[in-house]
Amino acid sequence: MSAGTDFLDWMRDQALPLWAAQGVDRTHGGFFEKLNADGSPAELPRRARVLGRQIYVFSRAPELGWTGPAADIVNHGLTALPAFLRPDGLAQYRLDASGRPLDDRPDLYDQAFVLFGLAHALPLAGDADAVIRIAGSMRQALEDLRAHPVAGYEEDSPPSWPLKANPHMHLLEAALAWATALPTEDAGPWRDMADRIARLALDRFVDPDTGAVREYYDGDWQALPQGAEPQIEPGHQFEWGWLLTRWGLMRGDAGAVAAGHRLVDLGESKGVDAARGVAFGGLDADLEPGETVARLWPQTERIKAWIQRRDLATSADERTHAEGRIEAAIAGLMPYLRTDRPGLFHDRMTADGAFIDEPAPASSLYHLMTAAEELAGTRPADQPAAA
Repeated sequence: MSAGTDFLDWMRDQALPLWAAQGVDRTHGGFFEKLNADGSPAELPRRARVLGRQIYVFSRAPELGWTGPAADIVNHGLTALPAFLRPDGLAQYRLDASGRPLDDRPDLYDQAFVLFGLAHALPLAGDADAVIRIAGSMRQALEDLRAHPVAGYEEDSPPSWPLKANPHMHLLEAALAWATALPTEDAGPWRDMADRIARLALDRFVDPDTGAVREYYDGDWQALPQGAEPQIEPGHQFEWGWLLTRWGLMRGDAGAVAAGHRLVDLGESKGVDAARGVAFGGLDADLEPGETVARLWPQTERIKAWIQRRDLATSADERTHAEGRIEAAIAGLMPYLRTDRPGLFHDRMTADGAFIDEPAPASSLYHLMTAAEELAGTRPADQPAAA
């Protein structure tokens, strides 16, 4: 699979060196949000989610063969974390470009990525015990301050609508990371968190008529009608499918594995534009194309989902089919990586196959790394369910 090798080489030899050199803010701390077309940083407010994502990226970079200063960059990111933390243990949304508080809302999505980054930072952290304490306090604050009376977590306090599936998807990802990073005897609260989110997804997020995960809900976890934003995103069908399959395998839940497979099949059959060869932005309630702009990140989730399907194949035909989808997904991704400045990438492709000229967002490096880890087989193995 030469395209897969090309992608991994690009990640190791071009992307990681560039973002290590240009994406790390050595003056004000943390990481720059975007890099311009010449590789220079764009001066923008800093979000907690990007801090967590970049900590993850450089925590995992050595496993891909990158020999740069990973531990230094990870600990640089950890040093920037206290500026984001509120007295209640949650992370505020963003700081200004010089590191001063700008918006102290504790967005649910941000909590997920801070937790995710911290889980992966443990092997390189200068003070692993402090990382565990911060994550534990954040998890407890979510339970104390944001627990929804039915299941999952509120978006805000006091509660506001819509409730969203997307932050829960990444909280599930973070909980699985912690359940794997900690010794089995210490991982119980994280396994419980993962269990509750997975059950919410299977019971409420997966539409019984279409089998698709919908995005937006009212206060009782009933799906809202189609609005201005897509209710069904192909990229999230791949991502939820990958995560629910992982959880189902960990917990011995065949129904979750089956639901995960259906989501991946739906993302492939309804959410990929045959003309461009890419997964596009959104579907309407009838599973017809809505948002046709194709961002980079759904391409990476498509790669991950089909690698997982290949590895779980029970017949030669299943494996061959999955391998074909992997090759197609990597082929869809590679044009995004062809830029004048090696290591940068395009983020959005229009309906005619052209790319929008804009700075490259640091947040997308997380998606690229998750796909690279799955392709290289370097993602930490999930712990089996505790007896």
